[in-house]
Amino acid sequence: MTPPLSHAQSVKRRHFLLGGGLNLGAMALGSLLRGDESALSHVAPQAKRVIYLFMHGGPSQLDLFDHKPGLAKWHGKELPPSVRGTQRLTGMTSGLKSLPVAASRFRFARHGPAGAWVSELLPHTAGVAGELCFIHSLHTEAINHDPAVTLMQTGHQQPGRPSFGAWTSYGLGSENRSLPAFVVLISRGSAAR
Repeated sequence: MTPPLSHAQSVKRRHFLLGGGLNLGAMALGSLLRGDESALSHVAPQAKRVIYLFMHGGPSQLDLFDHKPGLAKWHGKELPPSVRGTQRLTGMTSGLKSLPVAASRFRFARHGPAGAWVSELLPHTAGVAGELCFIHSLHTEAINHDPAVTLMQTGHQQPGRPSFGAWTSYGLGSENRSLPAFVVLISRGSAAR
């Protein structure tokens, strides 16, 4: 009897990569050839299109639209152990002898019909706050950016789940059979230049 994995040892790396590339191409081709099926949604969407900008590495939300008035009374004081708990420290904070709390330096005011808190740094955004959706309910135990970004995009810390764009494409369908419904543009960091 042949052992179950004996054939896997005879597969060359080149053949494996070629097969994987062909499978990915077939999946992409399948989504383009599927026709109008993807445009038909099980629920009629209210939105016509979505422009979703996720600009990783932007300014802190605590200075823009995540108002934390309680931080003002703790500003400059040591972070209480009850807040930090048993969470491990990051590489950025592991060498610090002190962990002082820092409140935002900027003023916040309520804007729009829902009374969204927006900082003085975003005067135009404050003017259109009633047309925006601010999500303040996301929470993660991840202390590094990459797992937190994956959680933000997919709802899970582990990669491999459908992203925000995939669900938007599923809900709205595609207007053009020749183009993908969702595109990701990746920027290169300053270290790659």
